[in-house]
Amino acid sequence: MKTVLVVPLASILITAAAHAHAQAPAPPPAPAAAPPLSTRRPVEMQPSGTPGKAVAARTLRITATVYAIDVPTRIVTLQHDMGGTETMKVGPGVKRLEEFAVGDKVVIDFEQGLALEFQPAGAEFVPPTDIAVATRDDRGQISAGTAGKGMRSTVTVTKIDSARRLVTIEGPGGNLYKVKAGPKIQLERLKVGDKLLATYVEAVAITLEKAKK
Repeated sequence: MKTVLVVPLASILITAAAHAHAQAPAPPPAPAAAPPLSTRRPVEMQPSGTPGKAVAARTLRITATVYAIDVPTRIVTLQHDMGGTETMKVGPGVKRLEEFAVGDKVVIDFEQGLALEFQPAGAEFVPPTDIAVATRDDRGQISAGTAGKGMRSTVTVTKIDSARRLVTIEGPGGNLYKVKAGPKIQLERLKVGDKLLATYVEAVAITLEKAKK
């Protein structure tokens, strides 16, 4: 069985359909040169304990402007300094969400997760598929009724740079992305043409506060 990689989270899958947001004007176009927020830097995949499967999670902190907010569904869209927008679920650890409004400058900590699993030859191709995932409260416990969103799809290995431990992966939309194999990943067992089942857990905000002026 084969395992791989360090990847820019959310990059290898097609973006899920946009949520409807309260207080939201038409989205501004992001500059072509500005990469999505979720692709700023790669994360290192770690063996999951299951043969052929690797997992990763990370927490990021950013300063951004609230572009849209829907308090009942706890969905917020942020416009970051690079010009693009990021939509995410706000976890139950964030209190008094109704006190935030469009235009507020905020500091936010959010989590993302990814799993990559080797698909044997002949395995059925999995198209981009939305999945529900549980979120955690401020004590790290699974919270009932606060499911976030994830996506699952088959991706293909198109190039391997063994010296630099870089792997190029083609997503279902035909876009190419580079990932990196962590030190405990058996990169030598991977080959061009291999299929991986990628499961991405979309960003979930775990803290949200107004930025100091």
